Amino acid sequence: MKFETIRKGSILTVSLISMLSMLAGCSGGASDAASVAADMPSSSATASSPAYTEKSMAKNMATNAPASPMVGGKVSADSAKAASFRAPAAPEQQARQVIRKAELDVRVGNVEKAEKAVGEIVQSLGGYTETASSTDLASAHPVLNISLRVPVGGFDSAIARFEALGVRLSKKVGSEDVTGQLVDLDARLKTLKAQEDVYRNMLKNRSQLDEVFNIQNQLTQVRTQIEQITGERKSQAGLAAMSTIALTLEQNAVANMPSTDPNWLAQTWAEASSGASTALRIFVVAMVWILAFSPFWIPAILLIRRALKPVIDKKAAIPPAGF
Repeated sequence: MKFETIRKGSILTVSLISMLSMLAGCSGGASDAASVAADMPSSSATASSPAYTEKSMAKNMATNAPASPMVGGKVSADSAKAASFRAPAAPEQQARQVIRKAELDVRVGNVEKAEKAVGEIVQSLGGYTETASSTDLASAHPVLNISLRVPVGGFDSAIARFEALGVRLSKKVGSEDVTGQLVDLDARLKTLKAQEDVYRNMLKNRSQLDEVFNIQNQLTQVRTQIEQITGERKSQAGLAAMSTIALTLEQNAVANMPSTDPNWLAQTWAEASSGASTALRIFVVAMVWILAFSPFWIPAILLIRRALKPVIDKKAAIPPAGF
């Protein structure tokens, strides 16, 4: 009787825990059921006894129980996948497009050496020289103006390296954010290209000449706008990708520095002779013009003199106030 009571109590306990495990859907309840079945008296745990059968059922239930989303403090793969689906990633932010410009004036010891160093710096950064102009290179104070284009990533580095060539006299740096303009241009291009496709499809289905000419006219206008906007966008993107630096190199002035031009005397005499020849030519040309127009200005002078003669004679006849 006592054995039967224990067996029924064990069966009831295992059944109750199994039901709780199925309702909760976690392995903790199944593990508890297996633990309870394992703690049953060894006198009833024989291969042929009903208690052994109940313990085997508890182990099977613990093995086949659904896994918990949190196992050992880690999220399962299915749960992580579901979480990532429920919380989509935020869209990536549009990269900023900024046009950077600088004007830099540096005084250096030697313009030619500084120019060579500037070329090496620009080449190492992946840029290029856009324009270059110089004044008075043979004098004691030569000046070199260079317009440079460097990648936007090397803009600050280029400025610092140019300043290190000598003494900075002036510096002006500016920037312009064109991200919004590029986004607007892209949207306009998308709309215009869609209109172009519509007009092309309409053109395929038209046979009357007036309709064909009208559609072709609209298509030409749309295509012109597309090309204009494409060129503008390319220009803005190019300016954003390659920064502009206007660099001025001024050489230190040296007192009593001899001219580096060996032909300075001959050059001076040639310039003076050329100036004198030009002045003489201007004088001769003026005399020729005066002589050529003499039939007009000589009679005019005679008429004016005759008209003013009575007034002049009257003034000459009036004695001075002292007499």
